[in-house]
Formats: sequence, structure tokens, C-alpha cells
Amino acid sequence: MKNSVSHSLYVRQAGQAEAPTIVFVHGQAGSGAMWQPQFERLPDFHCMAPDLPEHGHRAELGPFSMKDAGQRVAALIGHASAQGRGHVVGLSMGVSVIVQMLCDVPEVIDHAMISGAALRLDPAMAALNMRWAFMSPEQLAAVLFSRFHIPKEYRHLLYEGVRMVKPAAFIHFAYELTQIQLPHRAPVPMLITVGEKESFAAKYGAHQMKTRIAGAKGAIVTGVGHIWSLEAADLFTQTVRAWATDAPLPPALIPF
Repeated sequence: MKNSVSHSLYVRQAGQAEAPTIVFVHGQAGSGAMWQPQFERLPDFHCMAPDLPEHGHRAELGPFSMKDAGQRVAALIGHASAQGRGHVVGLSMGVSVIVQMLCDVPEVIDHAMISGAALRLDPAMAALNMRWAFMSPEQLAAVLFSRFHIPKEYRHLLYEGVRMVKPAAFIHFAYELTQIQLPHRAPVPMLITVGEKESFAAKYGAHQMKTRIAGAKGAIVTGVGHIWSLEAADLFTQTVRAWATDAPLPPALIPF
């Protein structure tokens, strides 16, 4: 694995530089480290995972906004992908960044896969996100580990982001949740997934997003929760590979 700073983002890279690129975009309080299981399972791709502004090794870079983060990820793809385009995979907050990219810079995206979708929220609902800003890293990690069933062997990957995230990031993302805009049509092949064990809000968001973005496909992932990239690393990676190569999706994904 190579670590580098590119276009103001700290980026983890692995795989073959000339191979098709997959860019993994982490969730809130995460970092690129959380995608290590996917890196290990996709050696035939060029995998990249940036730390977004106010997160990980770019905690000092801010304030976070979806438009700025999307532009930075797009610049990274243009700079580091041999094809000038890449498949993008996002979880939770990463979904919002990718949706922004689909609106602003779809030309750098080949296929898009998102999970744990967040739709535009009213200010009162978005403000609930701010409660995470008042927790210590240890408290926040304990909540994430228990709520999302993170296997012990992967907890350190999630904690790397938790211990470095700026409290202000939660406040800035809460505001961004009130501003999300969706493309009217998917400009690239787009898969919207949601875990069977996720909250009603996440399931509602996924269904609404699929309804409002013409051409997008949706699937419920049986037996998993929000951070299934760690909870079910094999299944998540199989899904990424299948979507990026236009192969049939794993049977655990039920279309909706």
C-alpha cells in the first residue's frame, strides 16, 4: 500500500496503477483507512481512498462542504487514474459527496455505488447530527462499534478516523444535509444500496433517492447494517466488483 498527499487530500492507494480505478469515499468520522478490507480483496484494480476535509490526515483542511469535497475527489481521479475516470463507491457521508459529483463532475465517474443514503433533511432533523460533536473519540467509537456490529479485527480501521475527526466536521455536515441536491437522472450506471438492518430513515432515503434519480438501480442487502463494508467485507467487495464489471450482483442483494 502507498500513502501520499494528492490535490490536498491524503490518499491511500493499492493495486495496479494502470488498472481500472476505484475510489472509495468514507463516511462521517471515518477515514480512508476503513477501506483496507476492500483494498486487500481487489488487487487487480487501482484502489484509492482519500481522507476528506476535516477528517483523518486532512482534519486541518476545512470547512467541510460536499461541493468542495466532490471537486477534490474529482481532481484526484483526473490526476491519478490512468483512464481519467474511475468507479466511485461511497458510504454514508460519502454518498452525499458522490451525489454532488454526479451533479457537478459526472465526466470523471464510470460507475457509482452508494450505501446508507442521506436525503436532504430539514434543519431540525439535520441538527441531530451535531450530537456526535460532543462525544469523546472513545465514546463515539464505542457507539459505532456496538451499533454497527464492527468485527474486532476491523475496529482499529474505524477508530483511526474517529480519533482524528474535528468536532466542527459534524456541525458542517449537519448544515450540508439541508442542502443536498439530486441529479434528475443517473448520468452513469448507479447502484443505491441499503442494509436490511439499517434504520427506517436510511431505507426511506434509499427508496426516495432511487425514485427521484431516473435510471438508478436499488437493492436491499440482506442481513447487514450501515457499515457493511466492515461488517460483511467479502459481500461488500463482491458487490463492488460485480457492479464495476457489469456482472450479476450477489444473491444477497434484493432489488427494490
